[in-house]
Amino acid sequence: MMDLRPASPVTGTCSGLLYQGNDWNFEILRDCYDAVADIAERELGLTTYPNRLEIITSEQMLDVYTAHGMPLGYRHWSLGKRFIAHENAYRRGMMGLAYEVVINSDPCISYLMEENSATMQTLVIAHAAFGHNHFFHNNRLFREWTNASEILDYLEFARGYIHQCEERHGIAAVERILDAAHALQGQGGASPFGLKAP
Repeated sequence: MMDLRPASPVTGTCSGLLYQGNDWNFEILRDCYDAVADIAERELGLTTYPNRLEIITSEQMLDVYTAHGMPLGYRHWSLGKRFIAHENAYRRGMMGLAYEVVINSDPCISYLMEENSATMQTLVIAHAAFGHNHFFHNNRLFREWTNASEILDYLEFARGYIHQCEERHGIAAVERILDAAHALQGQGGASPFGLKAP
């Protein structure tokens, strides 16, 4: 996890380059973050939640995929099944992984794959930590329906609540409820705009 304080104006090197080559380290990421933040805030006028960047491996990215992008979740057998399916597809070259995943929270959490090149890390920082972040920070519906500063707390509460239910009612009973919920999750639901499905 990188500590991201407010950006200072970019001074650069004599050559004007932030880095050379494909490899990156945390100093290069800091310089790139500061340069992107300077452009995003001063030139483009983007307003964002504070950023938190986390560097993760491809296996950790598979975990994120399995959990629908959420950093906290409950235990369920279907998540292991989903992980194995994603891992097999990835290892066989049948699917690629995202360069990043963003959690729409305050602070905004951006997961960057450690396998990315320095250029890709910079693009991901610009796209995820500032582009996505600015969009959901300024999205009227997101603000009306979501408290970004409480998302992680809510996920922790939900995980704890399911654990309490398992202790009170037994794992098998809770698993039956979760199985039913998982069976229905792809069936759609009411539109927030009152639109009817075709």
